[in-house]
Amino acid sequence: MQRLSKIIIFRKDVYLMKQREVIFYSEGTRMVGNIYLPDDYKEGEKRPGIIANSGWTGVNKVYPAMFARQMTQYGYVCMGFDYRGFKPSGGISGMDKYTTLEMEVDDVNNALTFFKHQPEVDAEHIALIGWGVGGAVCVNAAYRDKTVKAVATLNSFTDGRRWMRMGMGNDKFYKMLRALEEDKYKRVSTGDPVLRHPYEFYPNIAESGDFYVDHTLKELNGGVEASIVSDNNAEPFPTPMSSVIAESFVRFNVQDILPKLAPDCAVFVGHGKYNELHDREEAEDAYKLAKEPKALYYVEGKHNEWMFDGDPKLEGLCAAMNTFFKAHI
Repeated sequence: MQRLSKIIIFRKDVYLMKQREVIFYSEGTRMVGNIYLPDDYKEGEKRPGIIANSGWTGVNKVYPAMFARQMTQYGYVCMGFDYRGFKPSGGISGMDKYTTLEMEVDDVNNALTFFKHQPEVDAEHIALIGWGVGGAVCVNAAYRDKTVKAVATLNSFTDGRRWMRMGMGNDKFYKMLRALEEDKYKRVSTGDPVLRHPYEFYPNIAESGDFYVDHTLKELNGGVEASIVSDNNAEPFPTPMSSVIAESFVRFNVQDILPKLAPDCAVFVGHGKYNELHDREEAEDAYKLAKEPKALYYVEGKHNEWMFDGDPKLEGLCAAMNTFFKAHI
């Protein structure tokens, strides 16, 4: 693969990497992922490693693979995988469409344990990248595993309740809480996971959610939608998921964790300057709370309209992460 230094005009370009599929287990559930290797990797080498992690409704074939295409160019061995509840990984028995952010933290930590034992990986030099809500997930995972030397939280949040209430407005937010309470009672009294459209309780999702479905899935790396739909047994994606995820959005908070990461783990905060999905206040809060070493990087964009191979905004972000990781992992 050649280094992506030019602007790609047509987004149907397909980029390939050295990779191999891997299987690991998270709390007993079979997980599917990939190890991505630099083009110049030679057998027997151990390289610094990065696990790239999705946001909500993200799958390995989308942003984790895209970040791997970028970061393997800098020499890192990368890994991406699908969280529980997202094919081709498995799900909780009887509730394959059930996940929470806390479960995703477990998945990332279990992926870390697996990754550190891969022959290509230098287990003393590992970083995490988390996109969207996955940024907060990775902050939590890094706090649990003190071997993580750096975490990049990108377009994410620190206080889930504040993020959702600000994005929805009070009326819609409290209406959602009442609906979630009803869903919770149905789950505990009947066993029904209560499936809803995954964006129903996600604030300000209309623009970036439509872009993700209408453009990202269809255009990223030549188009990944057909492959994802095939993984989901021909069910259109994104598929309905249990509303329990929205409960975890509200309660998830990393404000107490961020100051505790130093000195073991450096924090890189990246955010779209005009992001309406996750307000810029969340990035400023993350940077303020984290202790040195830390960095704050703004992209001249919103949430995901620049997340394509060859886009100079994406390349600038990844170059900044590389500089930070080289210094701290």
